[in-house]
Amino acid sequence: MRWQVSSSQKLVAFLQGQLGDYSGKFLRRLLEANLCRINGKVERFGSRVVLGGDAVELAPSWKSLLAPQKTLAIETLYENDSLKIVSKPAGWVCTDAQALSSFGPNHYLVHRLDKDTTGLLILAKSIPDRDLLMGAFERREIKKTYLALVDGVPIEEEGTRSSLLAKRSSFDGQTIWGSSSKGVSAITYWKKLAVGKKATLVQCEPVTGRTHQIRIHMAEMGHPILVDRQYAKSFSCPLFVQRPLLHAYRLRFSFQETQIDVTAPLFVDIREALRSVGIDIRHLGQFLGKEE
Repeated sequence: MRWQVSSSQKLVAFLQGQLGDYSGKFLRRLLEANLCRINGKVERFGSRVVLGGDAVELAPSWKSLLAPQKTLAIETLYENDSLKIVSKPAGWVCTDAQALSSFGPNHYLVHRLDKDTTGLLILAKSIPDRDLLMGAFERREIKKTYLALVDGVPIEEEGTRSSLLAKRSSFDGQTIWGSSSKGVSAITYWKKLAVGKKATLVQCEPVTGRTHQIRIHMAEMGHPILVDRQYAKSFSCPLFVQRPLLHAYRLRFSFQETQIDVTAPLFVDIREALRSVGIDIRHLGQFLGKEE
């Protein structure tokens, strides 16, 4: 849906005038979901004043926010007597209470992913197994591969980012980290997989496991993950997407004499984003699994 503004007014008031009797609360939720653009740029604040001549646009999916919230389905991709590896959907918060609620007793988080990051998550089936797996993470014995759709096109084909990360500020109640002269070591290998219109699919392999590490390193390269507004204020590739497009794709490790190598296919929203920037996903079959 697209309109042209005729007179100056706040964005929420303009949307109410166009859409009818929707509450300000719902419209603010719509904006916070990155589903509104003004003159081609995503706008998240209802207090923004739109001017005569401005073009206001809503994503085709905006009505999906009206549907009742469904229980998030979580697919198990690997399981044995000691652990379970699942494909975490966006919106699932990694807490011990959430793990208990979703999987029942004797399921313990071994590590965490950000709320809106999708992909592989390990749960242990006992406290001793959890401690052993956490030790393997600390010793860097668990190899992790992520996929990210980033803004723009890096000049180099691949590289390594190495920095010291420290707390810098906050955004929406969350800590913002960044490179500093003092902090914890963070190392990320990355390489380009596919290039589209003003966006690139990148493979990232974090050697260390610092909070927001990949997001920070991509942003500091000048190619933030789309639409990661904690670490970027604007994007050259505007997308109607509700979350940063980061996916924990592969885990490789040995545990109790068993070699484990698991991959999690990309979720639908990343597939649609790839198509929208002109990346032919037919050439990315190893990352997709079955078409949905």
